[in-house]
Amino acid sequence: MEVLVIGAGLGGLFCGALLSKEGYRVTVLEKNAGIGGGLQNFVRKGEMYETGMHVAGGFHENGSLKRICCYLGIMDRLDIRFSDLMSSLTYLDTDRTFNIPSGRDRFTAYLISLFPHEEENIKRYVDALFRLSEEDRLFYMKSGQNSFFDHSEEFTMPADKFIASYIDSPELRSLLAFVNPLYAGVAGHSPAYLHAMISVMFIDKPCCFVKGSSQLADALASVITEAGGSVITSSAVTRTVVRNRRVESVYDSNGKEYKADVYISAIHPCTLLDTIEDKAFTPFYKKRLRNIPSTVSAFKVYAKLKKGHLPYAEHSVNIIDSKKNTWKMSRYRLEDWPHGISCFLAPSSDGKWATHITILSLMDWKEVSRWKNTRIGNRGDEYEMWKRSRMEKVIEMAEKVFPDLRDSIEDCFAASPLTFRDYLGTKEGSIYGYFKDSENLIYSQLSIRTKIENLLLTGQNVNMHGIGGVPMTAIETAEILVGKDVIVNKINLYENIQTEANLP
Repeated sequence: MEVLVIGAGLGGLFCGALLSKEGYRVTVLEKNAGIGGGLQNFVRKGEMYETGMHVAGGFHENGSLKRICCYLGIMDRLDIRFSDLMSSLTYLDTDRTFNIPSGRDRFTAYLISLFPHEEENIKRYVDALFRLSEEDRLFYMKSGQNSFFDHSEEFTMPADKFIASYIDSPELRSLLAFVNPLYAGVAGHSPAYLHAMISVMFIDKPCCFVKGSSQLADALASVITEAGGSVITSSAVTRTVVRNRRVESVYDSNGKEYKADVYISAIHPCTLLDTIEDKAFTPFYKKRLRNIPSTVSAFKVYAKLKKGHLPYAEHSVNIIDSKKNTWKMSRYRLEDWPHGISCFLAPSSDGKWATHITILSLMDWKEVSRWKNTRIGNRGDEYEMWKRSRMEKVIEMAEKVFPDLRDSIEDCFAASPLTFRDYLGTKEGSIYGYFKDSENLIYSQLSIRTKIENLLLTGQNVNMHGIGGVPMTAIETAEILVGKDVIVNKINLYENIQTEANLP
């Protein structure tokens, strides 16, 4: 069976690789010159920078990502460095820094050492994190059904209320929400399951890709090509022909026509709509796709550092202006931006010094909407002045933890929500896809199946985002074709065989 995947981001590549493993002939079309979406790396003045995947979870022993990659036969192609720290977190209002360790027991003990009067509450909270994570069957590669209607009440309650239901101390509540930037959490709205699963992935063991996360994209692409499929770049789908409720073919930006038995869209649903004939979907469905709120975007500063100036830290460095603002980083007044930043360092060959630093701060689309009709390289002097002023704000905050940073910078540039929109093809530059609102989760949960019989969806807009969620959705999408639990059972069977044979 021929399968055509639209988009070579994390979702498209995982889905294509899994189907290739199952014997399907897969063609992946990607609009950019490079593959990977948020897994892409780019080089500027001899330095390689990450587009988005700075830290990852799930690659530890028995982690879901490691299990999938072992099954696909690509784990040995990945150069991964693990960290004993989940993150450091500094509150500028108290000038206090927390170095949060990974590992369930170490994480729990550390919190108890800081807040001994909360010992029992902390134990109950950590237990609850893992219990909620287990409610998602694919988080631990379990077979069976998985429906929102089957979950506990805690699963979909607001994350901030979930934390508060276990923890009394306001300071500890703020500390436990330190993964907030990884899902752009909003108080009263972001669901507890996002908080729980992302927290657990990093508690278990965070890691980074030593040679850049593009190696994962390349490895997944190799699974497709080695099975006889193709990954074609600079090939944006511009037209999707639908006849009798089935996709007949697609045309790319080069005017070439592609035909397949099944089509899988791994791009933003609104971008897909722009390619499809007007009557292919009902007005209600199109309106829904266009009106689901998106998560916030980001402003990123990339700085090349002078040799031997800034010591390397293998963990992310998070800085927040005040513990009172932990839940305000994605919703703020423009004059208050930024409430917080996340810093990621890249190591020198000896691992002692940082070669460059990437600094991320969440940013609302409205900050750049005045330039929405422009494209990269042609936004004008006003935009460049605005970008430099925002760079200064970000660097100024980073200097509170890295006092020698400004003197260490050799080259510096930035990306705005416009950059994310243009390169990643996301609505309003959203970095985590559709916003998941605990008050109306059903509205933002898309079915993998569409009203077009041979058109399926995958990627972060369908379910959970990021490296922890997108591969899970890829499995669900692939299993619509190969059969329920077929891939999950094969992953588990492969792991059992490897364990019994005492193989790596």
